[in-house]
Amino acid sequence: MAFHAYTSNNKLSIPQRRLNGFTLLEMLVVLAVISLLSLIAIPSFDAWNERNAFKHAATGIASLAKQARMKALINKKNMFLIAQIEHNSCVLVSEEDSCSCATRQSCALTESSFLSLPSRWNTELSTTNNEDKIVAFNKNGTLNFASNTTLTLSSQRFRAKLVINALGRIKLCSVQSISGIAPC
Repeated sequence: MAFHAYTSNNKLSIPQRRLNGFTLLEMLVVLAVISLLSLIAIPSFDAWNERNAFKHAATGIASLAKQARMKALINKKNMFLIAQIEHNSCVLVSEEDSCSCATRQSCALTESSFLSLPSRWNTELSTTNNEDKIVAFNKNGTLNFASNTTLTLSSQRFRAKLVINALGRIKLCSVQSISGIAPC
């Protein structure tokens, strides 16, 4: 039976009620651990973010070069890949060799024929002589001038090269290991 005997020496004990919840000290310890883990993770996340932005810019430039070559082959006329380095770094595809970043609305083929470089990680585009570069693809998809052209894209941590040979072949490679881009 579940009856308690009552005696003068043995009183029924009242069960103590325990409140469910966390103490202030437990909450402070959890907040300290979360803060420490986030301080460790932020630099890694920033490097991951830079890698993805760099990969997007490098593959975007290679895609524009391929687009210029394909448009020259399909339309049987000259197409220009214009890399503006000195002012407002950008790359665009146009039928006119006088097109620039400032006049792109009137002369770029489409809105997707334009790429502006991300400025957050000091991403820069350069050539061998550090001047604006115009790569002309003729109706056969080859370069009008029989020499290789190299565009170099660099940021704080990464560096990639886009090489266009005289036959119009386009090769993108990276100095650091970036998934999706061949090593140089």
